[in-house]
Amino acid sequence: MEQQEIELLRQNIDILNAKLVQAKIEVAEWVEANKSLSLSAASARAKNQGAGRGFIGGLMGSKFRSVIRAGAAASNAAISKEVAEKRAQIAERKKTAQDQVRIIQSELAEAKIQLKVLTSGEKKRASVKQSVSKRAAESLDLLQKLKKAKDSGLLTHEEFEEKRKKLIDEL
Repeated sequence: MEQQEIELLRQNIDILNAKLVQAKIEVAEWVEANKSLSLSAASARAKNQGAGRGFIGGLMGSKFRSVIRAGAAASNAAISKEVAEKRAQIAERKKTAQDQVRIIQSELAEAKIQLKVLTSGEKKRASVKQSVSKRAAESLDLLQKLKKAKDSGLLTHEEFEEKRKKLIDEL
């Protein structure tokens, strides 16, 4: 019965370890998504920064450059708003994934404690069985020696029976 419990706990620990790896990967993916968002937003802003400059800007005049820069500013504002919204979503999903990691780690720690308790109990029982077996073997040896002592005349039948009963009672 306990062997089955131990095996189930070991299987559960393996499953929890696999879930933990997946949850940590998910957290890393959300961190990477945030980095990627920052890079793409910076790239889009950099494109807007150069708008209205260069040969065409000089050719078209200051009014053209002013209109282009106003459009770039509006575009940067829209980019900032979109980035803020996406960052909020990413942060929320990352927090959910981190919470999941903590839950799995807690379940894993509990399962490991239960396994330790069960296996230590099993070890104690095995040790007790081994101790009992050892005592039984020692008692059997002593009983054989007593029989030899009786057969060789060193002990009377009554002395032998008394010591034999005492040995058996101790078992």
